[in-house]
Parts: sequence; C-alpha cells; structure tokens
Amino acid sequence: MAKTTINLGELSELMASGPAGREKIEKQAAAINELQNALMLMVKRSRPYRVPVKAENNVIKFGLIGDTHFGSLYQRTDALRLFYERAAAEGVTQILHAGDVVAGWKVYRGQEFELHPLGRSWPEQRDMFAEEAPRIKGMTTIFITGNHDASFKHLVGLVAGDELQRIRPDWKCVGQDVGDVDLVAGDGNQLRVRLFHPGGGTAYAMSYRIQKIIESLQDSEKPDLLAVGHYHKAEFIPAFHDVAAVQVGTFEAQTPFMARMASPAHVGGWIIEATVGGNLASRIKAEFISFREPDHEEEEL
Repeated sequence: MAKTTINLGELSELMASGPAGREKIEKQAAAINELQNALMLMVKRSRPYRVPVKAENNVIKFGLIGDTHFGSLYQRTDALRLFYERAAAEGVTQILHAGDVVAGWKVYRGQEFELHPLGRSWPEQRDMFAEEAPRIKGMTTIFITGNHDASFKHLVGLVAGDELQRIRPDWKCVGQDVGDVDLVAGDGNQLRVRLFHPGGGTAYAMSYRIQKIIESLQDSEKPDLLAVGHYHKAEFIPAFHDVAAVQVGTFEAQTPFMARMASPAHVGGWIIEATVGGNLASRIKAEFISFREPDHEEEEL
C-alpha cells in the first residue's frame, strides 16, 4: 500500500525542494483525499438512510430531482418551486436529490462567468439555497452532493453537504457522490434507491453510461432503483439487469458550456410510484414533469 502520510520534517524538506517537492505533496494530498472519500462512501453504503413513508396497498410515492445549481445564472428556481407544489398536491412527502445542489466555483474553465451576480461565493450560494429552495410543511429533501458542490471542498476544504443541511434542517445529506436511501412502508417492505452523481460527459446514446454503471454492480450491491444526476438528462429505464434506472433531469437551463457541447438540458423532475413487497416489488411508474423556458417580453426598440 502506498504511503499516504508526510511528517513535519519531510514536509519542510519537500517545501524547500522546489516544484518537485510541491508536486509530491500534492500527490500525497490527493491520495489522502481519495482514501477519505472511499472510506466515507463505504460507511454511507453500509448504512443506508432509512425513511418511513406513507403507503396504501404497498404503493409508495416520492419525487426525484437533481442538479439544481443554486447560484447559477441559469438556475430555474421558478420551475423547482412549481415542481415541489405539484409533488405536494399529489401527496409526496419525500424528495430525493441526486447531487449538485449549488453551482460551485471554477468547476470547468469559464464556469465562474456563468454564475449569478449574487451567487459568486460559497456564502452567497449557500444563502441563495437557504432562501430559494422550496419550503413545504411536512416535506423533506434527501440529497447527496455532486462535483459542483465538491468544488468548495477542493478549494477551501469546506464540506458543502454538512453546511447545507445545517442551514436547512428539512434537507438531509446522505453522501458525497453516492448514497443509499431505503424508503420503508408501514409493513416493513421497502424500496432501496441509490442516488448517484457520476463524472464524465453525456454519451452519444443517452442510456449508455447508465447501462455501464448498472453492469458494474455486483448482484449483492444492486439497488431497486438507481437515480443518476450530473448529465442534466431525463430518462426512465424500467429494468436493466434487474435494476430500474432514472436520469433525474435538472433545474438549470442549458448553459453556454452545455451549448458548446451540443448537450440539451432536460428541465424538470420525476414523481415515482412504486409497489413494494409481494410479487409486484418491481412495479415502478415514473412521470416526468417538464418545464419550458419562461417567456420573456420583447424589449421595445
């Protein structure tokens, strides 16, 4: 196993040895960071977050969203609010979020120029989230953090998920990049949902990466439903290798970066209805609530 620690004496020598020494420090720090992340993921994976949910005839209902990007010039908080209201009207009390709650900072080249004038720092994005994330009595949002949220950890060592749930107790963080949620009906039957925020860009065939993710899972690790963020796409795969999968969509309109990549943004969220227990444990219905761009009045010449 590679050495992942440096004592103070070694640190002083490496700092004094110029670029080569600093490069070694950076590699060691990256190795430590990877180890910490791996350990955290193992802990979260071994202890799924259990949530009691209302069920009638073993049918449960919940919402799935992702990539809200609070602080982005292109955030669609108007659509997000309408989605929560629609979900509440249908009796949903739990919303699951697949990562990238906030917009982050310098996630890719030029991303800082796509931020809202009032959302260009961590405190501003945090406060924008606290103010504009929908508040509905009796409704809880369970979320993981994604690569945009993690940008603040890489820059200043800040763990965004802990701070976000501290400022909004109706939001519960269950992992970084991945987290399992067990939605438990009153009789004990449950649906395991894995929230996952992978890396990389959208493949030419939209379902390709999702299929590869599922193929990489061992049978003992498979959830009932895989909910994938990051790609800003909406897609439902009823069953692939015994796993249902949903690409959760986004609440950020297409950014200049996505336009350059010829990648559309599917703005909206899902309402999922699942039968748990008995012979119909795999029965899942998925409805995507989509939102168009808001109309803008033409300016007078």
